[in-house]
Amino acid sequence: MTDTTSAPARLGIDIWLDVACPWCLLGERRLDAVIEKLPFGENVDVRYHSYQLDPTLPEKATQSQAEYLAGRGFDPKMLEQSHQHLSAGAAEVGFEFNHDAVVPANTFTAHRLIQAAAGEGVQRQVVDALFLAYFQNGLDVGDHAALKSVVVDAGLSAEAADAVLADPAKHAADVEGDIAQAAQLGIRGVPFYVLDGRYGVSGAQPIEVFQQALTQVYDELNPKPALNLMTPDGEVCGPDGCPV
Repeated sequence: MTDTTSAPARLGIDIWLDVACPWCLLGERRLDAVIEKLPFGENVDVRYHSYQLDPTLPEKATQSQAEYLAGRGFDPKMLEQSHQHLSAGAAEVGFEFNHDAVVPANTFTAHRLIQAAAGEGVQRQVVDALFLAYFQNGLDVGDHAALKSVVVDAGLSAEAADAVLADPAKHAADVEGDIAQAAQLGIRGVPFYVLDGRYGVSGAQPIEVFQQALTQVYDELNPKPALNLMTPDGEVCGPDGCPV
């Protein structure tokens, strides 16, 4: 007998993020935890898109994070409270921020490498590695040698990394296209998630929210078939009792 059951529709998730965004890291960890536990997790496809929080930063780091944020008017006490809040959220997903190690620099080249990673099927691994290196190990994303080491260790081929680092135009249009698309969609901050190209989810939501949203959209894509009765309705009992 031939099995005519069709394959389930896949759920696509497009994520806009920046390497320098701590909430993007937390959102990524929370979403990963949800996908791993969902019964349809193997039918979820994730694609990462570029977004720059501060495209005016110099290519290489010239100051500490504290100096950079102070220059942008952040109150030191408020910054400390923000760090505590981030650290508490990170502990829930098994991550530890090293806030003192972070050095702000322009993330455009890092985004070009993430775009290259999509072509080799290692985008998630490269994104995770860059987050770890940036927020724990003080990676200067403007240091090409250090940047290459991180992404190659994560699975990107050395040839692809060298091609990006040798040519500033390599994948630049892809990065700029993502940023332009974000503007068209009205995205004003990251992380931002688009489910099935139809539903937007803003921010590093709690795990429960991600789980509910993904399940709802997946069920819409894969509705359960309605039963077709083979006989007229017979007598049944319901919430209001039984007919007599």
